[in-house]
Amino acid sequence: MSRDIYQTFIGAKGVAFAWIGAAIGPIFLVIGMAAEYRAHLAIGVVSLLLVAASIFDGVRALKANSWSGVIAFAVVPMVLLVGGIVLAVMEAG
Repeated sequence: MSRDIYQTFIGAKGVAFAWIGAAIGPIFLVIGMAAEYRAHLAIGVVSLLLVAASIFDGVRALKANSWSGVIAFAVVPMVLLVGGIVLAVMEAG
């Protein structure tokens, strides 16, 4: 997984967006279910797609035997996603 400095910088920004999206994406989905807040639904869907792409990168990092990549790309987003889902369920309930 040799990368130049530009790809590494873009990857780091992507991971940050995936982490944020994992935490707030489910909340935006719940808010977006109301008819007057449909834009929030789109933000939630895009956030969760970013998380899915990050997890797929984590699987590729696992195949490349890069444990730091697995933790950054897959484990942390999954943990944050679980936390975001818990918050969304608490907000909806």
